[in-house]
Amino acid sequence: MKSQTASVSQGSIPLPVAEQAMHWLLELQEPEVDAQTRADWLKWRQADALHEMAWQRAQAFSSRMNTLRSPGQQALASAVLSPMLSRRSALKNLALLLAAAGSAWTAKDTSLVQDWTSDFSSAVGERRSVQLAEQVQVQLNTDSAIDVRFDQQARLIHLLRGEILVDAPPGRPLWVHTAQGRIQLLGQRVAVRQRQGFTQASSLAGIIGIYPLDQRDGFATVAQGQVVSFDHRQLLSQRPRIGTEQAWSHGMIIAQGQRLEDFLAELARYRRGHLGCDPGLADLKVSGTFPLDDTDRVLAAVSDTFSLDVHHMTRYWVTLKSKRVHS
Repeated sequence: MKSQTASVSQGSIPLPVAEQAMHWLLELQEPEVDAQTRADWLKWRQADALHEMAWQRAQAFSSRMNTLRSPGQQALASAVLSPMLSRRSALKNLALLLAAAGSAWTAKDTSLVQDWTSDFSSAVGERRSVQLAEQVQVQLNTDSAIDVRFDQQARLIHLLRGEILVDAPPGRPLWVHTAQGRIQLLGQRVAVRQRQGFTQASSLAGIIGIYPLDQRDGFATVAQGQVVSFDHRQLLSQRPRIGTEQAWSHGMIIAQGQRLEDFLAELARYRRGHLGCDPGLADLKVSGTFPLDDTDRVLAAVSDTFSLDVHHMTRYWVTLKSKRVHS
């Protein structure tokens, strides 16, 4: 056990385990932690040597942040460890830090810093509309952040994370930058989503130009009604847009025969913490129109449809399971 612990401490921790450790770190900061929560936490730690190592690293990380010296760093530490923090944002970002070696952490890469330094951002579960200069309107979906630069040279929106819907009247060229490249708005309405490792964009009115980061001289024109995905090198795929994809801008999530696992992954973007289902339920097909402002109501409706149990490990760790048969 000792040699395994030493090995793990110097290397990586699987991301799901790191996320669980950060979940417990945040959960145990609540003002009143009941005995059952503490029992579940201890049970998890004792279940696997990796769990215990992840917990030890989480505690070390917490101590490190609490002892940071500079005023800017102290503010970051306070925000990261605050019970008021968006649980989903904290889990996603801190778990990545915890999974890697401790030296891999850089504050500038966290969504917390993006929220402080970006021009506009939205919290988990929040949707926000922003009116920019020249009658340009941007809707931010849940957990999104943008920087904006409008000057004599260019009109530029930098999507730092999340998803946006941009409406712009005809006029000067407007660009949306992402981690993978640039999108030129040649029409009047475009939807852009920053996914992990690639960008997804579609024009709802007019056409758009796609410029992958490493293709300096090349670009692709995408027609209205098409959805294109691209990374920093090339276009990855193109398909017709599904009419329900921007339902979030009206406060709805619409499923049409969607796998339960995929539906929950989308719904999880709008609530704090972990949301999932048992593997055996992943392929159940979900259809319906649901309100994004009440995700608990959505879970109740889905669980009633399929006769499932909504299992709360804690308030921030929810799993759909098959109903137990009582003898």
